[in-house]
Amino acid sequence: MGISSRLAIGELKDHKRIYTIIIIVIALTMTSFMLENAYLNYMTQVVDDTTKLVTSDAVIVDEDSNIRDLYGTTFELKNAGEIARRVERDLPGYKTAIRVTAQGTYGLGTAGEAVDACTIQGISPEKDNEISGIANKIVKGRFFRDSDPILRGHTPLYIEIEGPGKLPDFSWGSGEKLLEGDEPYPIIVGATSAKIHPSIDVGKTLSLTLSVSGRETSYATINVKVIGLYESGTPLLDALMWFMHADSLREIKRYGEITGKDWHIPGVGTFRGYSPIKIDRDRGDVVIVKAPDPLHSLDPIGHSEQVKEEVSSIVPFLKVYSWHDFLVYIAGSMQDVVTIMLWGSIIVTLFLCGATIKYVMDSIIMRKTREIGSLKAFGARDRVIFKIFLYQGLIIGLIAGILGIILSFVVMNLVNLYGLSVEFIAGTQLKVGFIINWLTLLIALVLPVTLSVLAAAIPAKKASMLSPVEALRKGELSL
Repeated sequence: MGISSRLAIGELKDHKRIYTIIIIVIALTMTSFMLENAYLNYMTQVVDDTTKLVTSDAVIVDEDSNIRDLYGTTFELKNAGEIARRVERDLPGYKTAIRVTAQGTYGLGTAGEAVDACTIQGISPEKDNEISGIANKIVKGRFFRDSDPILRGHTPLYIEIEGPGKLPDFSWGSGEKLLEGDEPYPIIVGATSAKIHPSIDVGKTLSLTLSVSGRETSYATINVKVIGLYESGTPLLDALMWFMHADSLREIKRYGEITGKDWHIPGVGTFRGYSPIKIDRDRGDVVIVKAPDPLHSLDPIGHSEQVKEEVSSIVPFLKVYSWHDFLVYIAGSMQDVVTIMLWGSIIVTLFLCGATIKYVMDSIIMRKTREIGSLKAFGARDRVIFKIFLYQGLIIGLIAGILGIILSFVVMNLVNLYGLSVEFIAGTQLKVGFIINWLTLLIALVLPVTLSVLAAAIPAKKASMLSPVEALRKGELSL
């Protein structure tokens, strides 16, 4: 240990009270930063697990669709397969999947249960799961299998009843109410729905009324069987978002080659006897896009906008929405405001701590100028004097940073040990959690050290430049 560091430690001991207060204030600031940042990281992960289940990094929709339609039934996206292939070809590293959408209503005719709604996302299990990872979120039951009756291939009857006046047509699909043994479509439901509705659980069969065209201009009634429950982290979205095989919705929405006879009754509607529908997998409603992961997570919103611009350049004639657009639509800009306020409050607090350190250093140097003059008279160089006060700042910042990290880990472990949930929308509970990454730890350690060193450097530089005679004279005057 050099003479500068020994003298620095001695100075800290001589003024331990004021320095202890400074260390505690900076440590608590870093603890607040760690907790807030870790919680924001957790919420970002929740966003990834929920919002991105709908949008991934970006979605491409028809020019007549809007962001609200992602929660309903979007218009058919012409040449969806061609668009998906073009994005993957022109943007290396990007992945795409085609989805089919519908909005459903259930609970009709069920005693003691209110009518409720859900958004159906028709996914391609293999390709979509590679993007969204939904199979890893199953908490009960299972994911889709190749042996599931995805395409029944025997839709024998389709009844389209003309709505009177301006009411929409009502399509009664698949003849399931008329024929026995019609296998229901498999579906994956949010676990929150099962908690809210007693009729929903793995193995249960439900009747859904689906919108089968854009903006709900026609409907179909189908039976579905719950094969799995999933949890993403946000209960509200779990309650709203259900998943079917994309080919199932293609069959229901008649996206493919249809053969059979029509019997039209004037003023009533059309009865169609279908042969098996040969679905067309190039037809869909939405193309979801997964971009390569960024090098860092410091600016997720900026990365989101960049992805949106790159995708839009490939399909300028269509609408592109990012996950951030969707998040702002469903939750407003609250998360962005909280993030800005967090960083703003931390910057102000750290600035005040730095100003305090500088003030204390100035006061100590003023009282220590006689000792500084004596040291310089005995041959101490300018850099030795400079290092004494610089080491003080370094030690203060290092202790404060380590203490802040320790305190934050203690709080996080206590919260995780006892569990903490807060009231969320529609009576649901949102778990409070934390995710720490290496960047957060590095900032929590480097930031207070940098601040303390910079705050100590200015008075240290002034002290080191004093001549022995001037230092002794000022020291005498201060006495």
